[in-house]
Amino acid sequence: MSVLRNTSPRSPRQRYVWPEKALSLVRSTRTPKKDGAVVVKLQEITRYPKKVCWRLAERHGFRRPHFRREWSREDIEQILKMCESDRPVTEIAEYFDTTIKTIHQKIIKNGKKVGRNGSIYTVSLISSVLRVTRPIVRQWAAESKLELKSELRGSITVEFAEDGEFERFCRKNHNYLIYEVGGRIAPRERIQFLKEFVMAAEMPDDHTPAATSASAKPTPGR
Repeated sequence: MSVLRNTSPRSPRQRYVWPEKALSLVRSTRTPKKDGAVVVKLQEITRYPKKVCWRLAERHGFRRPHFRREWSREDIEQILKMCESDRPVTEIAEYFDTTIKTIHQKIIKNGKKVGRNGSIYTVSLISSVLRVTRPIVRQWAAESKLELKSELRGSITVEFAEDGEFERFCRKNHNYLIYEVGGRIAPRERIQFLKEFVMAAEMPDDHTPAATSASAKPTPGR
């Protein structure tokens, strides 16, 4: 069944072609890996936006020179709200000018701690964190491995797994997800996600300031 969307269509994402001079710059082992100067040079070579140049640099091991970002509760709430709206993780990372890995970590460590309704793991998000296609996620539902629910959010019907159900699925199918999906060993990102999600979901988030004390819990709606 097709779902009519009243929202304006998104413009296709621009593709950036990197000249060999730019690629040689980020591949050089002589260039410091924690130096924003490389991004300035990339901008001079390509005239591309700063955040685009940082994405290329980070893919080759460069790190931003400033200290770790402090994430507010409002930031975390916004991340989870965007997940619930079925926004792609890549788009969320771009919105916050950070990496996909960082967004995954925020979802893992905060998804169960903010009094939400347990519905952030949409088909889109599951496919992203487990590095599989959406049809595979829906196939798991058809095979009764994963229970998906549907909900109308605005003008969009979103399919999702409740947090507890997604955690159960990951725990029960841990070996399957690592060794059998696609007939090969899972990519490093999926293994890392499973390790953090299944084994460390309740660990405190060191990047988000505590409210009043280490044991203080967020109050829903604040």
